[in-house]
Amino acid sequence: MKTHRNIPFFVPHAGCPNCCVFCSQVKITGVQAEKDLQTELAELNSLLQSQEVGTGESQIGFFGGSFTAIERHRMESLLQTAKGYIKKGVAESIRISTRPDKIDEDVLDLLAKYGVTHIELGVQSTDERVLTACLRGHTAKDSFNAASLITQKGFTFGGQMMIGLPNATPESELKTAKDIIKMGAKEARIYPTVVFENTKLYHMAKNGEYTPLSLEAAVERTASCYRLFLEAGVKVLRIGLHASENLANAPMGANHQALGELVKGRVYADIIAEQAGDCTCKVLEAEIKKEDISMLRGHGSAATEYIKTKTNAKEVRLIPAPAERFKVKTRSV
Repeated sequence: MKTHRNIPFFVPHAGCPNCCVFCSQVKITGVQAEKDLQTELAELNSLLQSQEVGTGESQIGFFGGSFTAIERHRMESLLQTAKGYIKKGVAESIRISTRPDKIDEDVLDLLAKYGVTHIELGVQSTDERVLTACLRGHTAKDSFNAASLITQKGFTFGGQMMIGLPNATPESELKTAKDIIKMGAKEARIYPTVVFENTKLYHMAKNGEYTPLSLEAAVERTASCYRLFLEAGVKVLRIGLHASENLANAPMGANHQALGELVKGRVYADIIAEQAGDCTCKVLEAEIKKEDISMLRGHGSAATEYIKTKTNAKEVRLIPAPAERFKVKTRSV
């Protein structure tokens, strides 16, 4: 059986016309922003040459910047190099991430020519107050327009959003998730805000102009959006930034190495609690898929303790059963 494999190549800040208040791509990726094209191509070749051929359903991904906004010759050189490895069987296609205001029909035709099949947009929010406060430099309308062009051209569209941005509320985040679904997204990424030193957001937090989310608030607000995507059939590719030594030094915000598991566990716990209702029972038994049990038992049993508070059960028993993910059968004992 083939397994899916991503081959990420980071081009931090490349093509980005401004710097958002939260942005610190070098710290996130560990890659320096300024490189000449030959160095960049050499690194890409080195990365792709190290990959095995024909071992899975693989994609080359250009992440970290606004890929479609970089100088055209540079973009085509990177794409052409990647396409060469597709012909060699190293990968089957390419995905890119970019800004909503850097998509048009011409660039989409170019991307298709080189084997790009998936396009992710950094929507972040569809609340204009949030976009303005974050200095995003684009509007919600730009996101809708870009998504429409992407889906019309037959690409797989993915929407990226953030939780806990300046001026954001749980309601505005839910609306953003719903809007991404309306845009026709098949995939999504959810990033609770992490505050890095020397960013504008860091100075806003130090000056009392911005309050970073606590871990609990980040889990709760992210779980609400995650569940919307699940129910709409949108595949959530990632929750939170990748763990790295760089992230370990982020001083503020929702930075946890197992954030995704905490969020999934919260969603699972909510579903169990809703099905059980106010059981006022001594023991609540939940039959769930065996491999999902760790999400509820891990991290200090936070999810099972949450179920107790929501149902008034004194004890929660998790029973392995052949059930679909996020569908459970509960029984009060």
